[in-house]
Amino acid sequence: MYLGESHRRTARHTLTDLSPTADDLYITDVPGKGKGIIALRYFQRGETVLAEPPLFTQGLVRSAASVRAALAQCPPEAQHAFWELHNCHPARGSALGTFETNVLPCGANDAHGRVAPRGGVFATAARLNHGCAPNVNNAWDAARGVLVLRALRDIAAGEELTLGYGALLARREDRRAELRAKFGFECACEVCVLEGKARAASDARRECLAALYGAHLQGAYGDPFDGVGEAALALRLLREEGLPVYESSFCYSGFHCCAAVSDYVSAKAWAVKAFEASRAAFGEEHASYWKGLVANPNSYADAGSLGRRTLAGPDSPLWSVLGF
Repeated sequence: MYLGESHRRTARHTLTDLSPTADDLYITDVPGKGKGIIALRYFQRGETVLAEPPLFTQGLVRSAASVRAALAQCPPEAQHAFWELHNCHPARGSALGTFETNVLPCGANDAHGRVAPRGGVFATAARLNHGCAPNVNNAWDAARGVLVLRALRDIAAGEELTLGYGALLARREDRRAELRAKFGFECACEVCVLEGKARAASDARRECLAALYGAHLQGAYGDPFDGVGEAALALRLLREEGLPVYESSFCYSGFHCCAAVSDYVSAKAWAVKAFEASRAAFGEEHASYWKGLVANPNSYADAGSLGRRTLAGPDSPLWSVLGF
């Protein structure tokens, strides 16, 4: 794959500390983590932090031979950038181990069962360290053939960019176990260093979110009032845990429950919030699903299917009164 001038510039910048990888980022040593990416300026929620083509890609079935063959087709600077990356799977060999350590999906890859048909290695994005409350999210832009990183929340200048490597809706013990098994490190992010009551509260919130997420993913909302209340509760827990990447999923639950009982005022409020959350985490194209529903919530396929009731939107004071 040909690397454009901006990407060649990115590949060279992996060689030196404190050298800008773009106008707004730099790669440097981060204590206890190896290399990391630091923001040089403020990024607003939803803003594109990085758009980067892969050095090369591989299908779901790959081997050391296929990785080496693809790498041999890359320009020398891309090959050099690849061999600079960390390998936490030395038993798989230098080429395959490095690829598996740093691969990111090049396509839709989510909890709904979609699996990206290819994965790629990215000279800059591979430097993202893990965080259990990540501040960026990755999404594949097929039209441009680039991986796009977006700010999940406002990011201050000087802040490290972090990405979630594994399951986030889990207790610290389980998150750390997965990261040790897959990547060979003990997570010491700001969430994992909590102790005592603070850690117990965080674990409880994430376990609750995991249960709600699993149930709502299957459409198990129960009574519409319970379903929309659970969605409101989930949004509060997500705020407390710093996990906005899941907001749009729970907003869908709230929207569905309200639209199903013909409460289109509340349904529109949920749709607006879903659009904003989806656009921030995944981009304009992904959020386009919500545009029509914001304008006309009664166009939803299940609109009115459960009669007529009045529920509440995501920011209703009702949820505070009820303890959500």
